[in-house]
Amino acid sequence: MKRKLVLALVLAVSFMWPAGSVNAASKGKIVLGMGGKLTTFDPHRFSSLPISMHHPNIFDTLLSRRPDGSMGPHLAKSYKMTSPKVWEFKLREGLKFSNGAPINAEAVKFSFERILDRKLKSKQYSYFKTIAKIEVVNEYTARIHTKKPDPMLPPTLAIYGFIVPPKYYKKHELKFLARNPIGSGPYVLKKWRKGEEVIYEENPNAWNKPKVKTAVVKFIPESTTRVSALISGDVDMIDNLPPGLRGRVSSSGNARVISKQSPRTHYILMVIKESVPWNDVRVRLAMNLAIDRSSITKNIMMGLAKPVAILDGPVSFGHNPALKPYPYNPTKAKKLLADAGHSKGFSFDIYIPRGRFMMGKEALTAIAGMWARIGIKANVKVMEWGSMKKIVTNRNKFNADVPGFLYYLARMNTAFSTQHMFNGAISSKSIYGGFRDKEVDDMIGEARQTMDNAAREKKYQEIGRVLRDVKVPIISLYQEYRVFGLSKKISWTARADGKLIASEVGLK
Repeated sequence: MKRKLVLALVLAVSFMWPAGSVNAASKGKIVLGMGGKLTTFDPHRFSSLPISMHHPNIFDTLLSRRPDGSMGPHLAKSYKMTSPKVWEFKLREGLKFSNGAPINAEAVKFSFERILDRKLKSKQYSYFKTIAKIEVVNEYTARIHTKKPDPMLPPTLAIYGFIVPPKYYKKHELKFLARNPIGSGPYVLKKWRKGEEVIYEENPNAWNKPKVKTAVVKFIPESTTRVSALISGDVDMIDNLPPGLRGRVSSSGNARVISKQSPRTHYILMVIKESVPWNDVRVRLAMNLAIDRSSITKNIMMGLAKPVAILDGPVSFGHNPALKPYPYNPTKAKKLLADAGHSKGFSFDIYIPRGRFMMGKEALTAIAGMWARIGIKANVKVMEWGSMKKIVTNRNKFNADVPGFLYYLARMNTAFSTQHMFNGAISSKSIYGGFRDKEVDDMIGEARQTMDNAAREKKYQEIGRVLRDVKVPIISLYQEYRVFGLSKKISWTARADGKLIASEVGLK
């Protein structure tokens, strides 16, 4: 019986796409205006949404996601699970990095061992900590052995785990590597003026050619300035177009607007401990019921968001369609507060990073007004992300003598799995989370190790039900649409994960 189960698993997760071929040289030039800044070109040390939109231009992962969200082989031409704790990857043969070094199983082994080296202090370590060892089978075959069954490994390999040439990355210091990357992606880095612009040129050794030969990315953090640059023709495409500026772009005659619902979810985290009013689940439920999500998505987000029940939307694996967003019911919210002994309300601080999330400040101001109607006062504090991150990731926030607080975040679920969101916001191990519950932690851990897809999905759906109906650990809000402005000469398909990757942008 066990042998049949293992065979079924192997067949279920074994995939192969046609091997890529080197296409003719690309032509043309595009200029993109992007809001998020880039901090490093070292593909293994950090992780963030802006970084994840640049590194795929230079580096390749073993697996990848297509614009429609489907996942499959990339640098690996095929992969399969040979046992519950072993994944085998067969690489495309004869490929080279941009410096001419061969792409082989040794490069795969080195790349993952580099991420797992604690001396590197990689922010990606937690994604791959289940890896026990990497085995080189032959020149083009590598096996990843995990400490325990890990069905989340393939989705993670479609985001992180960029493959790099061992000799080059062993030879140079970290400071040099941060500015002088070598990979096998569509582009090479020609020039980087930190905080201002990046210039990419076609990688002559690329097996997966970019749409155009040269791509320039200008970093323009202020949204109205990005829009002006698009309309004037200084840039060909922009990201993070605010809802209120869509009309200006559409009516310009020079550009058009594309919007697509993304897996980026907005929510509010509460630091839950004995000394705070929201330690009582009735208070947490009241705070959710006091928010009119439909009004916010309609009037502030201008229709470019959809309320969610917990943290995930319909495209995420493990989404529970039976769960609905909390209804707007301020009358019930007031009663719950009174039942919990807070009929006179209470006050607290709530933090939000400046300019990081689309209409985030405006939405939080509206939420604070809604809370005020049921007698609780939220002191909105807008901070730079670096300063706020130190507050929300400080483990001392759970200490009894630290004042209770809440914070507004938005998370991009590029793994398209509820597991990704649970780990990032709900699990006790999350550096961002404010909720600690052994029962929920055990449920999340058990679901992650369940190899049968149908059974694992049911476990995630049950976790969602427990969180929404019983524990109420967060204030769930909505998933945003990603909005882009494009010159009429641009040809581009919006990605399901909301990313703008320069190598995928073409000319008509």
